[in-house]
Amino acid sequence: MSTATIGADAARAIARAGNEPDWLERWRLQAWDSYEEAPLPDRVVHLWRYTEPEKFLIDKVNPLLPDGGEGRAVDPAAVMALSDKFSSEATQNLAGLLIQQDAQAPVFALEDEWRDAGVILCDLSTAVQQHPEIVEKHLGKQVPIEESKFAALNAALFSGGVFLYVPAGVEIGTPVHALYQSGQDLAAVFPRTLVVLEEGASAIMIDEYGSAPDASTNGASPRVIAHAVTEASVGKNARLQYVNVQNWGPRTRSHYTQKFHLGRDTQAVSVGIGLGGLYNKTDVRTELRGANAYSEMIGILFGDASQHFDNHTEQIHVHGHTYSDLDFKVVLENSARSAYTGLIRINIDAPDSEAYQENRNLLLDKECRAESIPELEILNENVRCTHGATVGPIDEEQVFYLMTRGMSRRAAERIIVEGFFAPVLDRIDDKAMHARLWDYVRDKLQTR
Repeated sequence: MSTATIGADAARAIARAGNEPDWLERWRLQAWDSYEEAPLPDRVVHLWRYTEPEKFLIDKVNPLLPDGGEGRAVDPAAVMALSDKFSSEATQNLAGLLIQQDAQAPVFALEDEWRDAGVILCDLSTAVQQHPEIVEKHLGKQVPIEESKFAALNAALFSGGVFLYVPAGVEIGTPVHALYQSGQDLAAVFPRTLVVLEEGASAIMIDEYGSAPDASTNGASPRVIAHAVTEASVGKNARLQYVNVQNWGPRTRSHYTQKFHLGRDTQAVSVGIGLGGLYNKTDVRTELRGANAYSEMIGILFGDASQHFDNHTEQIHVHGHTYSDLDFKVVLENSARSAYTGLIRINIDAPDSEAYQENRNLLLDKECRAESIPELEILNENVRCTHGATVGPIDEEQVFYLMTRGMSRRAAERIIVEGFFAPVLDRIDDKAMHARLWDYVRDKLQTR
């Protein structure tokens, strides 16, 4: 693993290290040009009013280059043993696992049952070599270079990455887990995930970002700038359950973009878990492009210390007879900050659509602050839309009641926070996934 001077040469070096085809190198260079030419987002624009785009510039850090190794396919049981984050029962219920640290060659495994069925789980670099026709067809189609300045930066400099492909009619009943960790100080990293589900396919995926201690900082969390992108193409009558876990270290600045396109009779459940990172900006959009498409967007955010979170969601109804539902819950303590902006847009050609949006914020301390801005853009009258938002402190009567039963204040607050998050997490039907998500939340609660 090495670093590179920021510029087009870095994009070329990544392409050559991965022996990428000409079309991908050209795409990277176009992306770099777009990044350089695009201005920084204007703070006057409402989606950036709470966040400083300068925080995500990479002029004082180094983009990491791949080490040139090939992904190491190993026995699934050996890979599962690398992760001790979950209970043994949940760990045994994985269909596959991919682990990557910085730009090192990833370790990945997939159960034989799904490999024999045509499922592909590997890093994007391997996918480009072994399945170029699939990658070229879908890469950058949901999150194009023109999406934003920082999306272009990811396109130019991503390495490794995650690729999940499920062929038509194949239904994976247990989760696939991808874990990306950054452990080098003063580095810029660019995780990218591409998910492709063909007609009638289904998959459950956990995509986790985290930090590992860096020896050069005496075990402290590394200072990292992360620009991550996830895009998913979900075919007709396919079903995707995707969970993104932002569990970065306390000195990471993270910009994350996620876009899904849903076809006819498609179902997608998108879950965002925001726990880590110092300064975070997240943009999540789902476009319902076919009749009877269904989108469920679930958000859990728990901020403490001086963490900053800025989340923006979009529910875009392109086609009629589509349904979307969003439930986003935030808990803050100490001097943490959260800004949430949620847009529902129903196009003029999308009659008989239904959309719901709810954002609730629980403040545990007087110094923390939350903003909630729901937005509606309804261009067709024959629709049903509702939205709601609340921001308020913890109920002192509830705290007092629990303390009279012998609990400390912090124990009482933990119970209240669990009760606040429970209605959202309980919407996850898969038992293994449900248990994993509670593990994330409870791990954060235990550090209070």
